[in-house]
Amino acid sequence: MVPFAKDLGFGPLIAASSAGVLSVINGTGRTVTGWLSDKFGRKQTLLVVLLIEALSLVGLLYAGKAESEIAFLGFAFLVGFGGGAFYPMFASLTPDYFGENNNASNYGLVYSSKLVGSIVGIGVGASVIDSWGYTGAYWLAATSALVSAAIAAFLRQPGRTRVSAQSSASVAERSPTPALAD
Repeated sequence: MVPFAKDLGFGPLIAASSAGVLSVINGTGRTVTGWLSDKFGRKQTLLVVLLIEALSLVGLLYAGKAESEIAFLGFAFLVGFGGGAFYPMFASLTPDYFGENNNASNYGLVYSSKLVGSIVGIGVGASVIDSWGYTGAYWLAATSALVSAAIAAFLRQPGRTRVSAQSSASVAERSPTPALAD
């Protein structure tokens, strides 16, 4: 973000502030999204975070192109929020989807993907910026967030079949066991 800000001609204060805002809110985003996921559900929160991330990346790009320093910092804030949100989400989603057994190993594997993404992402990001410029890079990142949201929308716990509301109602009608309300 700092090289992009400098490339746009923003002064050192805005360039450094964009990185600072991103870092500070990155940590705050973890706490807020942890709370939101407990209140509204992890999958729903993940979808919203990914959509906000996609929109804020595009917003950052166009705020920069419009030379709007305040909007640029505002979108840097949102990009940082979304970036920090993933850590508590993945820590919670891992046992939700794969159970408590072997949770440390499973989460270690999930968290290690960050390493792979960082190693590959540095080269890919530099290549994309060289080939397509910052516009292409930000659009690719936003598209990646949208594709991730689409994939997350179809998340299902392994080994569990999807039960529709209609079929669960018909099972309840046929059940000979009385319910607590009976």
